[in-house]
Amino acid sequence: MNKFIKFFALTIVAIGLSSCLKDKNIDDLKYGTVVNESKIIEIPLATKGLALVYENVPASLDFVGVALAAAEPAAEDVIVTLSLDKSAALISDYNTANSKSLVALPTSLYTLPSGLTVTIPKGSKEGILKLNMNPINLDPSTTYGLGLRIESVSKAGYIVSGNFATTVVRVAAKNKYDGVYAVKAGNVQRYSSPGVPTVDALNGSMAGNTDVTLTTVGGNTVLITGLKWGSGYNSGIAGIDNLQAEVDPATNLVTMKALGNATLKNMPGKVNKYDPATKTFTLNFDWNQTSTAREITGLTLVYKKAR
Repeated sequence: MNKFIKFFALTIVAIGLSSCLKDKNIDDLKYGTVVNESKIIEIPLATKGLALVYENVPASLDFVGVALAAAEPAAEDVIVTLSLDKSAALISDYNTANSKSLVALPTSLYTLPSGLTVTIPKGSKEGILKLNMNPINLDPSTTYGLGLRIESVSKAGYIVSGNFATTVVRVAAKNKYDGVYAVKAGNVQRYSSPGVPTVDALNGSMAGNTDVTLTTVGGNTVLITGLKWGSGYNSGIAGIDNLQAEVDPATNLVTMKALGNATLKNMPGKVNKYDPATKTFTLNFDWNQTSTAREITGLTLVYKKAR
């Protein structure tokens, strides 16, 4: 892997058992009567996730591992050919089984430097399919998928696994602020005119409101969705469409803005910052300052999980 490539996160999830435990081709006697002497070619991970830093840096990825499930390493170079023919069907099946909405990774966004062949070198039990792409070309609001299938093996005596011949790789571009955040503190106040607060159910504490989602829209900018009024009022805050937080990576200071409301800005003299040690945003901002003002103070968002 290119030493200059930086990864924000790498999440790998296996949803299956190793073929050395149980494989349907064992039942069909395709591996022979002595399983320990079998040489099975498989993709050990049924699914794999790659979260890439959203930046203009070409990446060379160790995309998929192809393994030899056998007692001994390969005695010769073994060339395995993969296929994208069933990619759409594999992604559809994944989405149905997991209630997800992966989008097929467009071929225009990546290259395969060695094509769809993987070599398991002599003396090894694994080969790697490389894939090249530039994360800046990905839509950060989209999670992509690429389905791969083992089609054939170059050498006699090696058999493609009956259970573990396919995989779906998920690919997303995210900055380090991206994720689901808990609302730990905050207060919202509405005004009927400058200096005249309203008294209604929308005002009050925001602590304990439902989680909000921060979605990458730039290298250091996230879109904030799911923000609600105070006092447990179950309604999204209107009038601040496309609310965004832009973090200065040098100082961790945050600039608030809303593309749907040009009046939204940081409140003078109050803190707007990100704490990387605790993955916490502290925000103070207002909008409609000269008419029906609204202000949010002490909003504290704490990272909870990946979205």
